[in-house]
Amino acid sequence: MSHIELHPLSDDERDAAYDAVRASSSAWPRGVFDDRDSFETWVRRADVTVYTIAQGDRVAGIGAAMDVDGDREILLAVAPDADADAPTEALRQLTVREAERPLYACVSADDRPAHEMLARIGFVEHERDGADVVYVLPPTLE
Repeated sequence: MSHIELHPLSDDERDAAYDAVRASSSAWPRGVFDDRDSFETWVRRADVTVYTIAQGDRVAGIGAAMDVDGDREILLAVAPDADADAPTEALRQLTVREAERPLYACVSADDRPAHEMLARIGFVEHERDGADVVYVLPPTLE
């Protein structure tokens, strides 16, 4: 597996990030954009933090955190040609950067790989919302 790094999305990575999101088979509902303008509007929102998922020297996708109904929620969109372990490693790094707990994620009910990946990181099913499943990474006791 190539080295996977998560870093803040830079202006010169936006084209590649958008292309990776469009190529992604992401079933994370808040990671779907109708066009480039909607992606740019979303990236510039004050309550959204977008990270580049870099695989070696190329953009493999994005990880993001945003406010949804007063809670912090994350999402991933990874290009299909990224290494198989890239989404899990990116999610792991994203949960470290987003230290607020509980932390939520919403995925399509039929996206089995996303469900398995979230469970590996420690997320548990919180509720069903139509065709989507909301997961939570609960606070830990120290």
